[in-house]
Amino acid sequence: MKYIIIVATIVLLGFFSVGIPLATLPAFVKNNLGYSDVWLGVILGTQSIITLICRHHSGSISDLKGPKVAVTRGLFFGVVSGFVTLGSLLFPGVYGLTIILIGRIILGYSESLLITGALSWGVGLVGPSNAGRVMAWSGMAMYGAIAIAGPLGYFMVQHLGFQGGVYLTIVFPVLAGIIAYFLPAIPPSSKVRIPFYEVIPKVWKHGLGLFFAAVCFAGIAGFGTLYFNQNGWENAHWVMAIFGTAYVLARIFFAQTVDLYGGKKIALIFSGVAILGQFLIWQASDPLVAFIGAGLTGFGYSLVFPAFGVEAVKNMEPQFRGVALGAYVAFFDLALGVTGPLAGFVANHFGYAAVYAFGMIACIISFSIALNLKNSKVNSV
Repeated sequence: MKYIIIVATIVLLGFFSVGIPLATLPAFVKNNLGYSDVWLGVILGTQSIITLICRHHSGSISDLKGPKVAVTRGLFFGVVSGFVTLGSLLFPGVYGLTIILIGRIILGYSESLLITGALSWGVGLVGPSNAGRVMAWSGMAMYGAIAIAGPLGYFMVQHLGFQGGVYLTIVFPVLAGIIAYFLPAIPPSSKVRIPFYEVIPKVWKHGLGLFFAAVCFAGIAGFGTLYFNQNGWENAHWVMAIFGTAYVLARIFFAQTVDLYGGKKIALIFSGVAILGQFLIWQASDPLVAFIGAGLTGFGYSLVFPAFGVEAVKNMEPQFRGVALGAYVAFFDLALGVTGPLAGFVANHFGYAAVYAFGMIACIISFSIALNLKNSKVNSV
């Protein structure tokens, strides 16, 4: 358990470089640079597309050179992304947007290495029988960072401007790198690079379940604040905080259920909760209902990732675990990359509420995929 918590701490600190821009970029892109929701969706989605493209590379680095190498490289490029993003403050309009886009590209590569390496590192340290716990705690760290990033980013912007948030995206990965330096490395698990086309057939069904579930996260992360502002509701920066807090609470109290009861049952239960959460945000007539919907969405989405993920890992040989995890998580990246521009289009034509109707439908599809998974043996832990 000690190693799981340490790996989760590294992910938490490293993922601030992802979470803080989610809280600060929308207002900067729209208000300071003057670009539309569609461009905001492109900016947010670019990082995920790059992360997606790099997942197989990251998995191969983890398997061939060791997950510690993958994680430390990821943290390094997270710091580089922060410094590049600072440059956007020096140039207005299209030049500033271009610099932010370059920063997002670098951050996409950083996230790919960090998360793929951390998952493989954690499973390698504590054994595959605890894979569900590793995924649960790592995911808790990811969304814990997002939950904290909302109010923290808002505070920094209020006192230091946009650059205040960017400073934190540099400092936190450095702290994560210091912790990672002292964590024991594990030897590379493979000497052979497995082609990506051989991995996808073994994880695609589980990946699609994650893909459709992740749409609800993308909608809240990218457009929650703007949805509140459109309705004239206050405290918009708490939307992601409530989502992330509910997400973390579900991981704290129910992380062990995936290993105990199997991925199919947990995916069905928690995707059902996410469906309800998206429905409430879509139909919200006041901010309290929207906050409740955000909380239910975070709570439900929380265990969908490890539920489908544990089932996916069971289909792969141990020496290719990093590539398998990279392929599986790539579906999350694909969801964010596609959902960003698509949700921006939906928001422009039908309003921000429609983004959550879209998310509800996607969660229903995820539920249907879980319903059609084969029942697998659970671990006796």
